Amino acid sequence: MVKTSLKSRLAGLSDNGTLQLTTLGRKTGKPHTVTTWFLVDGETVYLVTLKLQRDWPRNLMKNGHAELDIGGKVFQGRATQIVDATRLRQVNALLRQKYRAAWLGSWFGMGPDGAFTVAVES
Repeated sequence: MVKTSLKSRLAGLSDNGTLQLTTLGRKTGKPHTVTTWFLVDGETVYLVTLKLQRDWPRNLMKNGHAELDIGGKVFQGRATQIVDATRLRQVNALLRQKYRAAWLGSWFGMGPDGAFTVAVES
């Protein structure tokens, strides 16, 4: 059996519009699942939010646990908030390339409030 690389498995899923993200509650430790946009760049998955005060970003900031269900394929990973301004601009550019609504929003000064990288286990 040939093992497919993480990069090629993620590339095959990168055109999906959304994923199901499961985080662990920062107070309860219980699973919390939301649907959100995502980006793939090589072996890195990015999660972007318009509001860092939502539950899922706060959960990721607290414990980093991220389970990603992309088109029925499930990946486990550790999320880290991106704080570097240059890297945030790069992620924002990827976001505008993938999602037309993000591109349109950028014309009105709208953009992400924050972003995370998810180191996916292979």
